[in-house]
Parts: sequence; structure tokens; C-alpha cells
Amino acid sequence: MPQPVRVEPDGLNRAQRRAKASNERRLRPRFISIRNACEYLGCSRSHFYAALLPKVKTIALGKRRLVDFDSLEELGDELLAAG
Repeated sequence: MPQPVRVEPDGLNRAQRRAKASNERRLRPRFISIRNACEYLGCSRSHFYAALLPKVKTIALGKRRLVDFDSLEELGDELLAAG
């Protein structure tokens, strides 16, 4: 006989609470480093600087240059569409 799923006062069962907590921990970054942008696209730093950096939005934060994650995703979508 199957055991009933126990629901807590918040209306969620254990699996739903875990999934919700996991999603809350996964914050999407607004800006990422050049190194992380290269890892995200799967390219080298030199290729990123030469061909891709002019196509994304960046900000300077002190001595660091950070890439806008939204523009990086758009670039990735364009590259996939171009084949």
C-alpha cells in the first residue's frame, strides 16, 4: 500500500521544498568575467578578444572588464543560429 505524501503547512512536500530551495540558490549572474565568458562559449581568450568582445556589452569595474550575461547569451544564440 503506497504511503501518503506528507504535506507541510506551507503546502509543499519534501521534494517540492528541495526543488524550490535549489532554484533559489541558483542566481543568474548579471555580469561575468572574460574567463567565464570564454568557458561559457567554449572559445579561447584570444579568439574572444579578437572576434567576440566587440559584439557584447561590457562594463569596467575597477581594473576588471566584465561581460553582460544577457548580451553573451544573445551572442551564443546568434552563433548557434548561424551554424
